[in-house]
Order: sequence, then structure tokens, then C-alpha cells
Amino acid sequence: MKKIALILFAIIFLATPLLSFGQEETSTNENTKAEKKVSYAFINEYGTFMGGTIGFTSVFVNGISINKTDVIGIGVGYEADTRSEQSVPIFLNYRHYFPGKRALKPLVNFAIGTRISFWEYYPYHYWDMPYSSSKSMVTAGLYATMAAGFKVKAFSFTSGFFMKSWNNEYFGGIEVKVGFTF
Repeated sequence: MKKIALILFAIIFLATPLLSFGQEETSTNENTKAEKKVSYAFINEYGTFMGGTIGFTSVFVNGISINKTDVIGIGVGYEADTRSEQSVPIFLNYRHYFPGKRALKPLVNFAIGTRISFWEYYPYHYWDMPYSSSKSMVTAGLYATMAAGFKVKAFSFTSGFFMKSWNNEYFGGIEVKVGFTF
């Protein structure tokens, strides 16, 4: 009986590797999908725009970068132009970098939000024209941009179209910006 038990044990022991051949080894990592890498992103750009008005613009975007290709963030800026004198855009920004093996990475950028404009209003009346005083005016309007460009390391260049409003007037045009992306 001991001989039969020993022979059965030997057969099972020798057959086990043959029966398990070609089977996958169980991994301890249960997440088989590629993990997304999320990091902080900061974009600052400066430039000019022209269309319904001519002016200078600067934007600062704080956001998160997902896999180094998509950046979603909240931005704030400062604009000085011939219509509203000064404006502060506050917007939601989305930027996509197209992957590549070269240092130059093409990108597209979309932003939409509000534009708070500040300017001086001079109410002229025919009886007190020389003595008229000014009033400070504040209005909220539309801020939207759609641009394309490229990034080389930290340097970025974009150009595109915008749509803005000021005091119930809508105007569009083109803009060109350069800056740094971290």
C-alpha cells in the first residue's frame, strides 16, 4: 500500500508542471489598465489682439495635466484695449498637446468664461459740457478663445480667434500670444 501511495504521489508531483504549462501567472497588481498620471500645470502667456478693438492681453491658468497631453484649468487675465480700457477675463481653459517624439509639440487651446470690463464714462450735457465729471463703469461680458500653436519645452506660442463683449456689444478678431508653460 505504501508503494502505491508513493507511486501516485510521484505521478501527481511529476504531472503538475505538465498540467500547468501555458497558464498565466496570477499577478498581485489587480489594476491592469494603464494609470493616468496627474500633475499640476501652470500656463502664462502674453500677446496682442485685434479685431473690434486693439489691445494687449495676458493670461494665467492654474490647472491639472493628465498624461502630459491634456490640461484643464481655471484662468484669469488682464486686458487693456481701446474699447473698454481695462478688462479682467475669468475663464475655464482646456489645452491638448499632440504627442510626438520631437521637442516641438503642436497644441490646441479653448477657453470660455466672462470678461469684467472697467472704464470711465463721461456724461456730456449741452449745458455743462466743460464741467462734466466722469463715472466709473463696470460690466460683465463674454470671453471665448480658440487657438492653435506649439510648445517647445517650456516656451509656448499660440494664435487664434476670439469672441468678446463689452457693454452689450460683441466683437471678434485674432490674437497672438507667447509665454511659458510649466
